[in-house]
Amino acid sequence: MTTKEININQSLDILGIKPSSKRVLLDITEHGTSAVADIATRLSMPKSSVYDSLDELSQQGLVTEYSSDRGKTFGISEKEQLTRIHREKIDELQGAHSSLISFIQNHSKIDSTGKPKIKFYSGVQGIKQAFRDMPWDKKNEEGYLMWPLQDMLDTLGEEFLKWHAAPRFKNNIYINVIQKHEDMIIQKTKMKYDWLKTDYKTGGGENLNRIKYAPKGVDWQMSYWIYGDKCLFASGGTEKFAFAIHSKEFCQMMKLMWSKMWKEAESLDGTKKMI
Repeated sequence: MTTKEININQSLDILGIKPSSKRVLLDITEHGTSAVADIATRLSMPKSSVYDSLDELSQQGLVTEYSSDRGKTFGISEKEQLTRIHREKIDELQGAHSSLISFIQNHSKIDSTGKPKIKFYSGVQGIKQAFRDMPWDKKNEEGYLMWPLQDMLDTLGEEFLKWHAAPRFKNNIYINVIQKHEDMIIQKTKMKYDWLKTDYKTGGGENLNRIKYAPKGVDWQMSYWIYGDKCLFASGGTEKFAFAIHSKEFCQMMKLMWSKMWKEAESLDGTKKMI
């Protein structure tokens, strides 16, 4: 399966499209407007199953039914129709999301800081979800990271990290980052990662990154991010898992450990001095 096919399948998964309906949709995409009998023959699928799939796809606004001398045929909906229908669904989801969050915030009990929470995530998609579950919040002005940059780029990809960073830039949140010594070359050259060059306050010139580098030979694959009273650990190595801990006391302890390494780390110019 190609990267493009994987991306399409993931998009259809998000829409909740069933596997059989995916096959029918991709078949129509490839062969154009078709009769049920032709689709069934190409996919070796019972006509009843094709009809069920077409019904689902029609409800999603992805295919349109046409009538001709040959009888009924089905084709991909016009771009304008697809855009309109899915924009309406996005608006509905956003409205439902806002209502749910408002209800939870207004009706749930406030948890005591004496009740820490731990949540585990598995696989690359799980790691990405862990980052989504711990968004940047302008009420916390700084974050602290042990960040093996190249390992996390290899794990999460540039596009995801660029997407995740956008709210931080918008809210002008500083990050204090300790990277591996060998990651220094990325910061010096910026390589192909153009988004690293745009980490500045809007209208200002103040860099929101404070970066230092661990001494040569210090190696690790597990990143951690302290933000407010939460700490997220994420594997950049082969184990591919993450866990988040919501605990003020735990974060205080991890901040002490982070501060010790910060004192030993060097800035890009080779000095240790940096606020």
